[in-house]
Amino acid sequence: MRIDEPRFLGARLAAETRLIDSSGANFALGEMFGKPLILVLSYYGCDGTCPTMNMELARALAKVERFRLGTDYRVLTVSFDARDSSATAADFLRKTGAVGSGGDGSEMQPGWRHAVLADKDVKTFAASVGFNFFWSDAAKAFLHPNVLVFLTPQGRVARYIYGTRMDAETLTLALTDADWERIANSTAVFDMVTGACFSYNYEEGRYQLNYPLLAGIGSLLLGLSLMGLGAWGYRRKMGRMHG
Repeated sequence: MRIDEPRFLGARLAAETRLIDSSGANFALGEMFGKPLILVLSYYGCDGTCPTMNMELARALAKVERFRLGTDYRVLTVSFDARDSSATAADFLRKTGAVGSGGDGSEMQPGWRHAVLADKDVKTFAASVGFNFFWSDAAKAFLHPNVLVFLTPQGRVARYIYGTRMDAETLTLALTDADWERIANSTAVFDMVTGACFSYNYEEGRYQLNYPLLAGIGSLLLGLSLMGLGAWGYRRKMGRMHG
């Protein structure tokens, strides 16, 4: 189940959307903006891919070195099951191990919240990012895509990453995409080059080297080198003639 990405990339999520987190605190989605945000749509009664997605994300993010959770970006897990509550969110938090030193779900990783929608209008919220799901009586479970949604600091959809297997490099590149405006205006030259040299392959669902760009840069450098060599040869020849 894939998302119609061209339709939703760039879409802005409603900042006024109200949520309730695993501690019972009520907050607005916009409070999570201001930094790149990884949105994870899960349901807390799931015993399959949803906890796997969250656990694998936690493991992969622990290996991301260029960005720090809570300081440079945030993560928000939201249930798309209207039956879920802050209590089931807390139980899911304990089950996935995404907790702090307390170990009881009361201490979350800094910058990562697990929440439910206050108005229970899960279909509208999920539809705002193109996320479709339905209940299967045969499987006694929801069928849904396994996807991470990367949002810009302004709350716009920047990238989708599919699958339960994640790696730190892909997450770093997606966060770079989501935070491009800040990086482009900073002195983080490495991040600027990384963002330009890698492009996202929609068919394969992964990042790859931007070969056309690299070929263009190579041709430009070769051309400049030939021009420099020609100018050097010309000056040397003129020097011999006047020597």
